[in-house]
Amino acid sequence: MSSPPPPGTDNRRAVLRAVVFEVLKAQRSLAKLHNGDMFALMVFTTIWSANGEHLIGDPRYAGLRDIAPDSTITPITDDQLQRALGAPRDMVDRYVKAFLEDGWIERVPGGLAAPRAVFTSPEMMDAANEVYDRIIGLVSALRLVGFGLGEEPTPS
Repeated sequence: MSSPPPPGTDNRRAVLRAVVFEVLKAQRSLAKLHNGDMFALMVFTTIWSANGEHLIGDPRYAGLRDIAPDSTITPITDDQLQRALGAPRDMVDRYVKAFLEDGWIERVPGGLAAPRAVFTSPEMMDAANEVYDRIIGLVSALRLVGFGLGEEPTPS
C-alpha cells in the first residue's frame, strides 16, 4: 500500500479517479435494483433524494431502520424531476409511469413521492448497507491519495 503524498501536493487527478471509481461501483450495484438500468436508478434516486433532502441532519432519521414517515415527504414535481435529470420529458415520463405502476413511487398532492414501505424491503435494506460500505471505501480511497476530509483543498 502506498503512502499519501506530501502536504501541498496537487492530488486532484488522484482524488477524481478515487471518487469516480467508488461512485460508479456503487451505481452499478444499485442499478441491480432496476435490472441494471442506470437511468432508472437516476430517476428513482432523484425522486427519493428530493423527497427527503430536508431531513438531512435530522437525528430522528439517522439510523438505517429509522425511515421517515410518508407525512414528512416533500414531493418533487414532474417539472423539477425533468430539470434535475436534464433528460427529454417523454423519456422521464416513461420511467415515472413504470415506477407508478410498480409501486416504487406514488403521485401525491404536490408531485411524486417514494413511500416509506419501499425502503423497508430486504432488497432496499441490503442496498443501503452496500452503499454505506461504498462510502467507507470512498473515504479510505480518498485518504490513500492524500485527501483529508474537512481540510482545505490544495490551492489551484
